[in-house]
Amino acid sequence: MKLGRPHTAPTGSVEEAAAYWVMRLDSPGCAPSDRAAFEKWRATHPSHGRAYASARRALAVVDQHLGSAELTGLGERVFRETGKSPKPLRRYAGIGFAAACSLILGVLLYPPNPTDPGLDQQPHIAAGTFETGVGERSTVGLSDDSSVTLNTDTVVEVRFGEHSDIRRLVLVRGQAHFEVAKDPRPFEVLAGGRRIVAMGTAFDVRIDAELGVLVTLLEGRVAVDEATRGATALAPTRNSVGVGASGGTVLNAGEQLIARRNEPPRVVTVDMEQVAGWRAGQLVFRDDPLRDVIDEINRYSTRKLVLDDDERLDGIQIGGVFKTGSTESFLAAVAELYPVEAHRLGPNQIALVWVDEASGRQGSAQQED
Repeated sequence: MKLGRPHTAPTGSVEEAAAYWVMRLDSPGCAPSDRAAFEKWRATHPSHGRAYASARRALAVVDQHLGSAELTGLGERVFRETGKSPKPLRRYAGIGFAAACSLILGVLLYPPNPTDPGLDQQPHIAAGTFETGVGERSTVGLSDDSSVTLNTDTVVEVRFGEHSDIRRLVLVRGQAHFEVAKDPRPFEVLAGGRRIVAMGTAFDVRIDAELGVLVTLLEGRVAVDEATRGATALAPTRNSVGVGASGGTVLNAGEQLIARRNEPPRVVTVDMEQVAGWRAGQLVFRDDPLRDVIDEINRYSTRKLVLDDDERLDGIQIGGVFKTGSTESFLAAVAELYPVEAHRLGPNQIALVWVDEASGRQGSAQQED
């Protein structure tokens, strides 16, 4: 198996590449450049997404049966055929990165026989917890051919497998875009005390400390209701839930539901380019208040912007498109249009300060030095 160098799409078969990316994205050393390379590879051909979903299920099999006689035998077979020497089956550390990829590839090409005595009869489950750091973005393929794209600083739990009656996920924090594959089973997302139920659709869910839960529908239909009793209160049967069955709010494409705590939800029409821009690494602003813009930019960087306590700054409105994480270019654009300067308060904090035309800019620059 040719694994290739980090940040480089591996050569070989689609299955080999998929096994590589599963392990690479799960490894502690995974960087944003790795995730960007993966998304480029995945978008090249539809078969890449399907192979990645299969490899993710194969990893679940490895985790479920780690240490079993059947998987040990499979591992020895894979190691022989790939020229790797067998080592104790411990994920990452024990068998090493390359050998782990080989083992996943082995499960893809030579799945364990479910009739073997002692082998757990559970289905292949693509359940697990997926997380991105600040400034990162990642797409996960699910066992039903749906996909989830995680935005910056996001955690999503997948709680279903191939034979689950309900396709259930939990957005723990952050923001995610869901592309739902057609399937007779309901697809639901739990987020911030809300339940979003969809069938064959695409939608965006965000949890925000100030704004609450925001559900934006891009295509199809979704119903949003309260899930105050938690997912365990929902009967796991195929006919128990459906779009609109709960009596919740039904959204049409281009609408966004805003659910603040202790307030009735409201539905508004939104600018779809603004909502979906993050998936292309872009932040789109339409004459938005500077404070709101800074809050959004801060989500994508560990260097935080703060505003000086000057009411003149509250009158600034920002319009334009900025690359996520490009704090410097944003500061340069603001300083070009307004009498505003950036003062570094520390290694990870920058203050925006209004300066007077007569005495401000030169004096302020000296103060920063």
